[in-house]
Amino acid sequence: MRTIVVGYDDEDAAKRALERALDEAKSSGAELVVVSVVELPLDPEGPQNFGTLDDSPARMIPLVVPEELEPVLAHARERVAAAGVKADFLWAAGDPANVLVDVARDRGASLVVVGAHHHGFLAKLVGADVAAEVKRHAGADVVVVE
Repeated sequence: MRTIVVGYDDEDAAKRALERALDEAKSSGAELVVVSVVELPLDPEGPQNFGTLDDSPARMIPLVVPEELEPVLAHARERVAAAGVKADFLWAAGDPANVLVDVARDRGASLVVVGAHHHGFLAKLVGADVAAEVKRHAGADVVVVE
C-alpha cells in the first residue's frame, strides 16, 4: 500500500499541505502519516538526571505529547476524520527535516507533503529550509505546498 507522510504544524502552509495530502490519500487509497515536530534542546529519551550532585539513577519522564503540540494534533485529527481518511499521528522532538526524512524512510513513503515556509536570507544560509532538506534526503517524491 502507498504511504504519504505530511509534516504538520500550526502554520497556514502546513494546513494547505494537510489538505493536499488528504486529497492524495483519498484518490489513491494511500495510508496517511501526519507528523508534528517540536524542537527540543535535549534528547527526551536519554537520561534526565542532569543537574544532580550524586549517582542517583535517572528518573525518566514519561514521553507524552508536549503541551504546545496538543492543539496542533487535535486540529489535524479533526480534519482527517472529517475527510474520512484513516491516518497515523506521530510527534517527535528534534529537527523537523530529519524527523520527516526518518519517518518517510521508516514507513517506506512514496510521497512527502510539506508546507513552504518562506525564510529570510540568514535562515537559508544556515540550512533552516525544511522543505529543501526533505527534498534532498527523503528518498521519495516531495510536494511543497505554498
